[in-house]
Amino acid sequence: MSVVKLSILLAAAAWHDEPRPFTLPVVEQPPLRQKGLASWYGDGRMHGRITASGEEIDPALHTCAHRSLPLQTTVLIVNGRDPTRRVWCRVNDRGPYGALLPDGGYVVKTNSDGPGRWRGVLDISVAAARELGTYRKGLEPVEIHYWTPGRSPNPVASNAARGTD
Repeated sequence: MSVVKLSILLAAAAWHDEPRPFTLPVVEQPPLRQKGLASWYGDGRMHGRITASGEEIDPALHTCAHRSLPLQTTVLIVNGRDPTRRVWCRVNDRGPYGALLPDGGYVVKTNSDGPGRWRGVLDISVAAARELGTYRKGLEPVEIHYWTPGRSPNPVASNAARGTD
C-alpha cells in the first residue's frame, strides 16, 4: 500500500471516528475518623424517651448519639483497646452532653465552658456497648469511622475483614 493511500485511509478513519468524552477517574475517598471516649446510655430510666430524630430510645437497637454528625448517618465504631471488637450504629440522637467534674461528680453541659471536662465523643446504646465489650466499663476509647454524604459504607466488607460475615 502506498503512503498516499495509507494517509487517506487514516484521515478518513479519523474523520468518521466519534470523539470520546473525557472523564476524570473516580477517586475513592477514605472514611473520616474521630477518636475519643464513648459511653453508653438507654438502659432503665432512658428507655422509651424520645431522641433528637423523633424515635424512642430502644436499648436493643444499635444506635448512638453524636454532637455534630447528621442524624441517620451510619458509623462504624471500633474499640480502641481491642480493634477486633466493632459495631455498626446509626446516629439518631445528639450528645453526649455530660461532663465529669474533678470531684468525681457529673453535670449535664450544653457547651464547653465552665467546670468539668467533656466525657466523650459518642453515646452508644446498650446493645452496641455489649457488642463492643464496653458495657461493664462505662467509658471506653473508640475510633469512629464515618463516610461523607452520598457515600454508603459497606458493612459486609468490614465484617469480612474481621472474620465475621
